[in-house]
Amino acid sequence: MKDSEIINLGKAVFGIFFSIGTLCLLGALITKDNWFAGAGYLLIVFGVPVNLLCILGFLTYGVINTSKFKECMIAILILTANIPIAFTYAVIGLGYFN
Repeated sequence: MKDSEIINLGKAVFGIFFSIGTLCLLGALITKDNWFAGAGYLLIVFGVPVNLLCILGFLTYGVINTSKFKECMIAILILTANIPIAFTYAVIGLGYFN
């Protein structure tokens, strides 16, 4: 894999989960429909394992192919940016619906 492909893959996974999470949060806040809140909760439930598998994959690839380790760490850092965002979205969503 090329260096840019590794980072772009990390950005793509980040972007997918960030976009869906934002859509769920905004949908819940705008429409006040619990379906969006439930979808956001399911996104957290299923998104965490997917993101962890991606992080594990990048880490494994970086350890095996040491010349790509730096790029894999950058991709992992991009993916971990979803953690505080998801936490913030969950706090907003839980606070809004309580």
